[in-house]
Amino acid sequence: MRDLVKTLVMLLIASGACVSFIAPAADAAEGAPTGAWRATNECFLAAFILTDDGRARAFYMTGERDENAAWTWDGSTLTITSPTFDLDRFAGRLTNNHVEADYTWHDLDRDQLNRQACVFERFTPLF
Repeated sequence: MRDLVKTLVMLLIASGACVSFIAPAADAAEGAPTGAWRATNECFLAAFILTDDGRARAFYMTGERDENAAWTWDGSTLTITSPTFDLDRFAGRLTNNHVEADYTWHDLDRDQLNRQACVFERFTPLF
């Protein structure tokens, strides 16, 4: 009987470890990260808003805006593209209620591409 209890406890511990390992991935894939996000670091892309229809509004450190960007979500990666800034690239993952992104943006004044690691948090816009 003692060995049976010991075996059951080991199975419960093992199944709990599996659930805690799988749960974060399942949470991240549940739904698209729609809403407003702002940079928590010095990212050139200061903030963006993702709407339910696949449109995105982007706000840059320079004060520029892009009202015609688009976004996609494949369950793990958020991609934002812009017809206005067609050389810019944004690929982010939802991690602990933050979006961690690799962001490439085109500096029009210098005609050079810049890469940044950016972190975004949810926020409520004032407008």
